[in-house]
Amino acid sequence: MIATKVEEVKNLIVLGIKQPQEAFPKIKQLAQSDDWKIREIAATCLVEISKKKPDEVIQEMVHWADDGNPNVRRTSSEGLREVARRNPDKVLPVIEKLKKDDNLYVKKSVANVLRNASRYDPNFVFELCQKWALLENSDTNWIIKESIKKLSPEQQKEILSLIKRA
Repeated sequence: MIATKVEEVKNLIVLGIKQPQEAFPKIKQLAQSDDWKIREIAATCLVEISKKKPDEVIQEMVHWADDGNPNVRRTSSEGLREVARRNPDKVLPVIEKLKKDDNLYVKKSVANVLRNASRYDPNFVFELCQKWALLENSDTNWIIKESIKKLSPEQQKEILSLIKRA
């Protein structure tokens, strides 16, 4: 059964808060959907569960970040939006696995998570992007360029100069 009705989604979130390991396979099934609306339900469930069980969600997303399905990898990042806002360093185990992903859908999500985190902790994003710029990886550079858009103009310029030197 795929939870798509509001009540089913609420129940899945409640299950995820009480027994995350039981909810994760059901959420992963949603994440694998070809329908973007269903995938958004998966990400939203993870965001809501992570408000109460951030460590459990992060531990599971570390595994999802290695999945062969780009929709699942994207959900592993997108589902951590709330955690990234509060404690961006906590999402490092997941986004470090995704930083060289060549799938545009995944890259957009990682960049979005970092851009959102930069509103709350710009120095974290600045320092991470400085480090990533040294990798000289085109996929990582794409993520960096999208991630830094909310940083100060000076910080953006410094990061972009690192990428150009690489």
